[in-house]
Amino acid sequence: MKSFEISTHHRGLALVVSLLFLLIVTVISLIAASNSSMGLKMSNNMADASTSFQSAEAGVIAVLALAKDPANNPFKGIDNLEPFTAFDPATDHPLRNINDGTDSVDVDVFVTSAATSCPRSEEGTGVGVFDCDYYRVESEHEVLRKARTKVNLGVVHTLIGGTN
Repeated sequence: MKSFEISTHHRGLALVVSLLFLLIVTVISLIAASNSSMGLKMSNNMADASTSFQSAEAGVIAVLALAKDPANNPFKGIDNLEPFTAFDPATDHPLRNINDGTDSVDVDVFVTSAATSCPRSEEGTGVGVFDCDYYRVESEHEVLRKARTKVNLGVVHTLIGGTN
């Protein structure tokens, strides 16, 4: 039988190679974990922003839906600068069921111009018969320390004969 002799100049080389391999694997796994964490944060931020936008947009759509209800119509002319002051926010506010509750979506309606002429062509039969009120509907939703969205929409309310 032959016995194997270990050369003194190769002693410890396996340890150095295995430590280098372990270092490379550790760096690769740290980079992968960092990328995964960053992707998760980005997807959570996009989900929060999307939810916030949809909630703010729901506020605008809810205000437009209220225009069909004579009692809650926020588009009643210059005398109605604060359309939702008659409602108790905790019980009967018309927008209380949007998303998270009464305070989740803040919707305001502003009169920008009242009883002005409507944009109609000169050939139209309604020239001088109709007046228009111009409104700005502003809806804002905020998720604290996550996302905030504000949606503005211009609304024209046509008045026949200059009356509501």
